[in-house]
Order: sequence, then C-alpha cells, then structure tokens
Amino acid sequence: MFLFVLLLALLFLVGIYLINHNFPVAGWVWLGMSAVIGIAVYEVPRIQVKRSLRSSPSAQGEIVLALDDEDTVATFPTGESRLNWRAYTKYKETGSMFPLFFSPYRYMSIPKRAMTPQQVETLRALVKARIAR
Repeated sequence: MFLFVLLLALLFLVGIYLINHNFPVAGWVWLGMSAVIGIAVYEVPRIQVKRSLRSSPSAQGEIVLALDDEDTVATFPTGESRLNWRAYTKYKETGSMFPLFFSPYRYMSIPKRAMTPQQVETLRALVKARIAR
C-alpha cells in the first residue's frame, strides 16, 4: 500500500512539474492518470465483489441461519453449512451487523435488520459466551 501511494504521489508530482515547465498537455495527462488509477484501485474490487455475489447461486434466495449452543447452521438455496462454535476465532459488533470471523479475513455476517431487538440481545449473549473476543 505504501508503494502504491508513493506511485500515485509521484504521478501527481510529475504532472505538476510538467504543467509548471511549459508542458501543460502532458502534465494534465499525468494528473488525469493519477486520478484514474487512484479511483480504479478503490472501485474495481467493489464492482468485482458485487458482480460475483449477483452471479453466485448460493447468494440468491433466502438464507436461513440457525444458532444453538453447539453450532451454527446456514441453509442456502444450494446446500447447507454447519460450523462448530470453536471454528470462529473472534466476533465484532457493528451498528448494522455481527461479523463472526473464522479466519483473519473471512467471516460470516449476521445482519441486525433481520432480527428483533430481543434477538439481537440473545445473539450478543450467545457470541460472548461461545467466542473469545
């Protein structure tokens, strides 16, 4: 990430240098390239994730999640996923969801909008008891 930011800063500075030294067209091209690359690096992964979710058969339709003292069971239109609580390494609570992590970058999210306030409290107590934060 540091090298990427350094590259964008270098592109930007070269563009400013060219504009100030009587090469305005080339300078604006370099400035435009730095802006396009910066925006593309932010937006392209987001677009790819949205596209992959739209084309995934298991993400289409209703997903039912059942939690008990032993494990979590997620039922998708294409099958079922069952994980023991010890498979989760940590959890977080945000304003809109509970992500349950089973590796540093992979998690299952449980949206709060699909639950009543009582269910949110019950889930909060269950994950606190079953997952070490």
